[in-house]
Amino acid sequence: MNQLIPAMAADGRYDTVNHDISRDQMAWHMRAALNVAALGCRDAAERETVAAYNAMLGRHRAPLAAADAAVKGQYRARYGAGWDSRHDRDMTRVYNFFAQPPAQPGFCRVAREVLVEVGQVAPGQFAAFAADALPRLEQPFTDFYRDYDAWRAADRAWHGQLASVQR
Repeated sequence: MNQLIPAMAADGRYDTVNHDISRDQMAWHMRAALNVAALGCRDAAERETVAAYNAMLGRHRAPLAAADAAVKGQYRARYGAGWDSRHDRDMTRVYNFFAQPPAQPGFCRVAREVLVEVGQVAPGQFAAFAADALPRLEQPFTDFYRDYDAWRAADRAWHGQLASVQR
């Protein structure tokens, strides 16, 4: 198995698409994560997940529009005329990140929790809520990365011991 695992950043966190981003990007990435959940969490609670996602879009229309505009503005300022293709590519990476199969059961569970909570959040508190929720939504993936890194280290050690025994 050759699962790609992001590098570890200097701060000890995995350097994922959610690492070291602006508050507006946090809000937009949270929305993307919950969109992936609404589309991909096919289980007994899928109707509730989709309904809660749609309710979030309605309740938080203004802060979501503001976050989208701010993120696009950041891309325009950073990348100039070609900002939109870079933005599209990066957003595809965000969606693909949250769609990684190994972490889906845990991700879907957390996404349902976040969707319940966001229904109680005042629109003016949406960005603060997203800053708290995004790491929680990412956690099932980083837990998988840590487990996979530990398995690879154990596998290398085992192969090293096996090689020394065979000499």
